[in-house]
Amino acid sequence: GHGKCDCGKCKCDEGWYGDACQYPTTCNITRKKSNEMCKNSQDIICSGAGTCQCGRCKCANSEGHGLVYGKFCECDDRECIDDETEEICTGHGKCYCGNCYCEAGWHGDKCEFQCDITPWEIKKRCTSPDGKICSNRGTCVCGECTCHDVDPTGDWGDIHGDTCECDERNCKAVYDRYSDDFCSGHGQCNCGRCDCKEGWTGKKCEHPRSCPLSAEESAKKCQGNSNLPCSGRGK
Repeated sequence: GHGKCDCGKCKCDEGWYGDACQYPTTCNITRKKSNEMCKNSQDIICSGAGTCQCGRCKCANSEGHGLVYGKFCECDDRECIDDETEEICTGHGKCYCGNCYCEAGWHGDKCEFQCDITPWEIKKRCTSPDGKICSNRGTCVCGECTCHDVDPTGDWGDIHGDTCECDERNCKAVYDRYSDDFCSGHGQCNCGRCDCKEGWTGKKCEHPRSCPLSAEESAKKCQGNSNLPCSGRGK
């Protein structure tokens, strides 16, 4: 709104400059106010990738390539450039705000790997027994599921299986990823289902068969007016 477009370039009105005539030549706000307007959600001025000019970020594009952009210079498409080919997303995808979105048949951070199976076969391999892609608990890449849960020790986490179909969290009475309290200590967790030892029953093997009450009746009696049995502070 501060100039005219002439063959793809801005001719700015007097008092304005910049590729899009976005910067005033005379700033009528304080430097402090200007810097506040330029801070991103982490309180970093222009995301550390540009300079603040009168409350607007001027992104560092010294070579004129326009790869750093955004209101706070938060998008850096240089992240999408492949080191070997020097192409964006290796020529097999599009870059949006520093992330490559690959064409069908390609994958990798920079779309550098080609998948040698068809999209139909990819979907087939990633479909879990309940008909969902990676059980809605993972990401499908070239026919293999990467489950969203990764154990900090490097082993599998609570979610595993070829299609992320196993969720061990279902076996724990109170979920704590570092707890080994599977099946109340009275059973074996197999792919998210408790197989109880003799004499125990219930979804989490919490109920002794010797009890005259059913597991449901027992839980209801322990719940009282609380949302959780024993108010969540006992068994």
